[in-house]
Amino acid sequence: MTRRSFLLPSALAVWLLFACLLVSPAQAAIDVTQSPGQLDLGPHVQLLEDAERELDIADLLARDETLPWWPSGQETINFSFSDSAWWLQVELSNTGEGQVRRLLELGMPLHDYLDAWVVDEAGEVVEAWQTGDRRAFDSRPVAHRTFVLPIPLPPGETRRLVLRLDTHDGLYDATPLYLMSDGSFLQKSQRELMAFSLYFGALLALMIFNLLLYLAIRERSLLHYVVYLGTFFVLMFTARGFAFQYWWPNWPTFNNQMLPLTIGLFAVTLSVFSISYLNLQQHAPRLSRALLALAGLCLAGSLPALLGHYALVFRVMIPAAILLSSLMLAVAVWRSWLGDRLAQIFLVAWCVLLVGVSLYFLRVAGVLPYNFFTEYAVQAGSGLEFLLLALGLAYKINLLKNEKLTAERATHELHRSHSKQLELEVAERTRELEAANRRLAAMARTDPLTGLLNRRQFHELVDEELQRRRRRGLPLLFAVMDIDAFKAYNDTYGHQAGDEVLVQVAGLLGAHFRRAGDRLFRLGGEEFGLLLEADTLGEGRNAIEAFRQALEDLAIPNEQAETGVVTASFGLVCCTDYQRVPDAQRLYREADEAMYEAKERSRNRVVTRTILEET
Repeated sequence: MTRRSFLLPSALAVWLLFACLLVSPAQAAIDVTQSPGQLDLGPHVQLLEDAERELDIADLLARDETLPWWPSGQETINFSFSDSAWWLQVELSNTGEGQVRRLLELGMPLHDYLDAWVVDEAGEVVEAWQTGDRRAFDSRPVAHRTFVLPIPLPPGETRRLVLRLDTHDGLYDATPLYLMSDGSFLQKSQRELMAFSLYFGALLALMIFNLLLYLAIRERSLLHYVVYLGTFFVLMFTARGFAFQYWWPNWPTFNNQMLPLTIGLFAVTLSVFSISYLNLQQHAPRLSRALLALAGLCLAGSLPALLGHYALVFRVMIPAAILLSSLMLAVAVWRSWLGDRLAQIFLVAWCVLLVGVSLYFLRVAGVLPYNFFTEYAVQAGSGLEFLLLALGLAYKINLLKNEKLTAERATHELHRSHSKQLELEVAERTRELEAANRRLAAMARTDPLTGLLNRRQFHELVDEELQRRRRRGLPLLFAVMDIDAFKAYNDTYGHQAGDEVLVQVAGLLGAHFRRAGDRLFRLGGEEFGLLLEADTLGEGRNAIEAFRQALEDLAIPNEQAETGVVTASFGLVCCTDYQRVPDAQRLYREADEAMYEAKERSRNRVVTRTILEET
């Protein structure tokens, strides 16, 4: 055989193998037992474009071997403007001995249509959902601002998750995909809820404060600022999915219309406020008219949304918004170059907002990694922007006050008394704002479900107590408690019943541990921490045993537990060697290991561990 005749069949075989891979790319199933926390699922899914929108789930499963799936390779799934429907699939396996559940979150709340199926190893559909922000909110299997799908995985089996994404008008939003355990999802949701509560609470406080200030002094720039801030509040509340969840859950069409309309209104209110703030009608009337014209174009571009044309809306609004932002930035640079202090403050505030928006969209596009800063860059940037603009307004008010004092010498005393009254009102509003912030800070220290201290407070308070006990040479007793078979309890009785059990356990803890030095924490899920005001291991063990028995005596039914009722396992640590246990994290690890030993020893028991200083 010649070298050429040998190469031809070899090349043909390689080509056929490559073609087969293109038609049906092999991708190993994800072992969920190896990923107990949060997994970015974007790079692991396979994609299929349905240009004619002709496939349904039955056709897809029947023709699966011949369909041209290809691996995503994207951190964030992004189809941008497309007239096709898109299919995604991924396989999840459970190699453990018990059933587990994972939650799939599509992190963008603005998908029009989302259909999902869970397919077993025999090719049968075992779960199916039809949801999206063009369907009523109660179509979602989990009541959350984004789309969250619960996926049960029996032991030793593999499940195939198939998603179909479609749009009303050919516009897709970039979407991160996260696979999480219940605990990871709860922690993520709590972090998000805390961050957004602080953010929207701060915006409301600024709106109320400046509205009251406007009513007091009648400075028109303050009213423009309040309207601008209010429009931005509604825009962010809608874009983040909260408006659909809490304001109009049964009006999906209205929800989709509100987003482009509020963007157009935001452009108009931003232009009006900027003209008023920078006195552009006096300094540059032509530029004022140009800003209003571009803002009007943005608003007019949003009107087709009332007729259901959304792709057209953003094709018009995006270039108009870029032109408006560029012109506004140029005006701010020009006025700053001329030494206008208000323009300098405005320039810094506007740049901070643009940086925040840019970081967020670069993260959505997959250029920057997902982290706390890129996810909440818009909130951070806009929050700083509004604070800086409020500072600029205060500066502007001060300038106007000084001009009036200089121009109206005959009424100097009247103006001085008015200024003093204004300062008192500002101080009062500031105290109210500080009190509101203190209340928000107190909410951030506690667990919203049980009212116990949260994990953040655990680290702070236990570190302080370790230092205090070390200085006084006293032992420290700390216990970790975990409710037995709680995940199985949730699967059997439902998560609402599980939450009620957590509240009952927290109430029982509060009733048993009432000493001044006792501290109770919810560390996450069904896990609690107990910092005891006790001087000996025996005293601490007796207190824990009394609580353990009291919990068992409540006789809360749990058919999945060996005792038939809700019980808990405890790991109690008595520590005097503060060299080996220097901080709260190490103390937690020791108690957690003791608790898991209690789990292994048939549960519903207290396992103690002493860490004594060698003499």
